Amino acid sequence: MTRTLFAGAAVLTLWAGSALAQDRKESSADMRGLSVLVGGGVEGYTNQLGQDIDPGVAYGATLVLKPTKVLGLELGYSGAANELDSGVPLARTSGPDVLRNGGQAVATVGLTAAPIQPYLLAGVGLSRYNVRSSALAFQDDTVGNVPLGAGLRVHVGNFTADARLNYNLLFDQEFALTVPESDINLPGDATFSSGGRYTGTLNFGATW
Repeated sequence: MTRTLFAGAAVLTLWAGSALAQDRKESSADMRGLSVLVGGGVEGYTNQLGQDIDPGVAYGATLVLKPTKVLGLELGYSGAANELDSGVPLARTSGPDVLRNGGQAVATVGLTAAPIQPYLLAGVGLSRYNVRSSALAFQDDTVGNVPLGAGLRVHVGNFTADARLNYNLLFDQEFALTVPESDINLPGDATFSSGGRYTGTLNFGATW
């Protein structure tokens, strides 16, 4: 799935370059104003969380305000559906085990002012984890996060496309416990799994 995401980003870049080369009105591309984007991709976890939670489908919608060609301010909804690894005790055998729904506020800074624009992003978010599995080590929880990442945004007239990859630093991982097998009856010895969350998406929309 990750390979598909990067392949999609490469195709997007090649297509945008060809379209802009043929369009004599590059300067008319709407790089400022209000954009609405929807998209999807892949979401996974790192470290111990990555061992227990398999990569899954990510999706979302974003409202972007660009007061200049370089600066962007975003409010977005994001969600994901992941399955627990088969090695997790009492994990479900089919269907998503962990559902995440959240929102975030992000600032982006373009590295150029051109219609094909690489950019950096940072912000703050909050997510609600709903654990549908009966696995003992996982529970429903609300977790804050700090998204950090980079992307490539393309403007062709009113059309806007965006490919991005970000890593989310989690305020805590209390939705995922690590309980020593030898002390399974001693919950006081439980520790929280370590790791963060990564998300890669392709997004498409329009700018006014």
